Amino acid sequence: MTDVMGRVAALSAALDYGSPWLPPESVKKTRDRMEHVRHRLDLGTEHTVVALVGATGGGKSSLFNAIARMDIAAVGARRPLTTSPMACVWGDLGSQTLLDWLQVPDERRMSRESVLDADDQAALHGLVLLDLPDHDSTEAVHRVEVDRLVRMVDLMIWVVDPQKYADDSLHSGYLQKLTSHDGVMLVVLNQVDKLSAEEVDTCVTDLRRLLDGDGLARVGIVPVSATRGDGIDELRTLLADVVQDRFAVIERIESDLDIAAEEIAGGLAASEPGGGKPVSQDKLTVDLAAAAGVPALLDVLGADYRRRGKEKLAWAPAVWASRIAASRRSGTGAAETQLRAETASLKALASPAQRPAVRIAVDAMLADNSGSLPERWATEMRTLVALAGDPALPPEDAVLPSGAATTATPAGSTGAIAGRELRAAASPGRGRHTPAFGLPVVNGRPSYAAKPDPDGLARVLDSRLTAVDLRFTVPFWWHVVQIGQHLLGGVAVVGLLWLALYGLLQLFGQDLPGTLGSLPLAVTVGAGALIAGVLLRLFSRWWLTNGAGRRRDELRGRLHDTVAEVAAVRVVAPVRSVLARHRETRQVLLGEQSPSAGEPVAQGEQAPGAGPRETTPAENSTEPVAALSN
Repeated sequence: MTDVMGRVAALSAALDYGSPWLPPESVKKTRDRMEHVRHRLDLGTEHTVVALVGATGGGKSSLFNAIARMDIAAVGARRPLTTSPMACVWGDLGSQTLLDWLQVPDERRMSRESVLDADDQAALHGLVLLDLPDHDSTEAVHRVEVDRLVRMVDLMIWVVDPQKYADDSLHSGYLQKLTSHDGVMLVVLNQVDKLSAEEVDTCVTDLRRLLDGDGLARVGIVPVSATRGDGIDELRTLLADVVQDRFAVIERIESDLDIAAEEIAGGLAASEPGGGKPVSQDKLTVDLAAAAGVPALLDVLGADYRRRGKEKLAWAPAVWASRIAASRRSGTGAAETQLRAETASLKALASPAQRPAVRIAVDAMLADNSGSLPERWATEMRTLVALAGDPALPPEDAVLPSGAATTATPAGSTGAIAGRELRAAASPGRGRHTPAFGLPVVNGRPSYAAKPDPDGLARVLDSRLTAVDLRFTVPFWWHVVQIGQHLLGGVAVVGLLWLALYGLLQLFGQDLPGTLGSLPLAVTVGAGALIAGVLLRLFSRWWLTNGAGRRRDELRGRLHDTVAEVAAVRVVAPVRSVLARHRETRQVLLGEQSPSAGEPVAQGEQAPGAGPRETTPAENSTEPVAALSN
């Protein structure tokens, strides 16, 4: 029983975690089934409800009387046309609440045990035997009542006769739809007194073939004659074993839980992309940077760095010559001013022509992360990313919280909606907009008030990238080289003037005094300074090239970090939250994660609904199971 309660808790948590993104019809069916399971568990396992289900003329009522060893149900022509079941109870204590739940009218309840029975009926103590209306009745209300009770009883005994055991209304209408409950079904071939022993074997063999074809290989067949008594004692013994071991109640509940789990699993993927971690994050950053024009900006900034460096580190004579030439032209500095203005304007990166590229980059990321998810989960992911991209919305409002957080609801509240409403009420100062925080639900889907801006993410990139500090600080070594160039230029001028003076005096037959009269020294000073300036220029250009690379890497790092931050907050975070919620739902459903703590179960521990189940009295005795499977 502990294991069953654990499975109920796990399935309920999984349903609450993922209900907004599971198919609404599946959610409704699963909630109804879980509600039924809870009611049945609340009623306890002291009584086992066994229903005799069959077609008109199959002998259900005769079999009902034979098992009870009393004429309780009307048979044949005396059988009343009623929409209600007949109940015979062995052991009245506590059965009235169960019968109320089954909606058996008071006048159709019969207590079987009495002081006159002594211990004759003790073996069946705890049995609630129901005689249901005919499932093939021409009265629709009869079929509705059969359908209702078939979903509620613990053990179904399908009563057939040699003429109708192959009826399609039985096999396609009921048996083939109940393959998940093959452990709590039995087929009784009644009226074998009308057949020879060989004909009985033939009917049983053919019936076995039909049941196997229906997917009910585990369902056993018991041939009986309600009128002559053949097989009745064996059937009573089988029912006594089932009642005493109580395995049918647990088996039926576990079958219902299996179906509920299948309903939930139908709205989930087998796994999440990247093991639950968003994939293609690096590609998204690169694509967004390209869409925002970062590579082009880096080219422009690199070219500007090299241009300014070439101006600053130019050979001094060339600088002087260009300044003299520029001074003779009008509009000095106009070209440089225009270039700097154009460079600054390029900081408005995400132009309208580039915004489709931003959307394409995001769509590619979403396709990689949602392609394997069911459509409702994929739609939620796309919706949250669109919301997160809206500059008017705080990005954290477009992120789903942990499933465990949203299910911490007060007593009496059920479902994910109650959890979201509680969370919203706890944060009245924050305008939560996501389905995790109490949005109204329309047709099973959260309703968003406004349509997000499709180009919102591009505008966020505009704002963030424009705010990046791209200011340029002249390196110290540029100043050193510039000073060195001017010093060498000055020395070269001195050397040239020295040579000019030396040549002029030679024309008049005079010499400079002392060392100043040395022509080699004058040539060495003038030419040496010029050559040194050229060499320094070549070295500084090599150094400038390396510096431009480092500058480009630095700027690329700043810009890409900004793009990566925008991508992480506005795209990756919503994607991660949807994948995490899907993973939580799936793992809780599979018993790989505790629904209460929201954490994976440690190795060697048993999660609710997973691993070896607690041994129940029914599991200690396999005889009833073997009897039902014969």
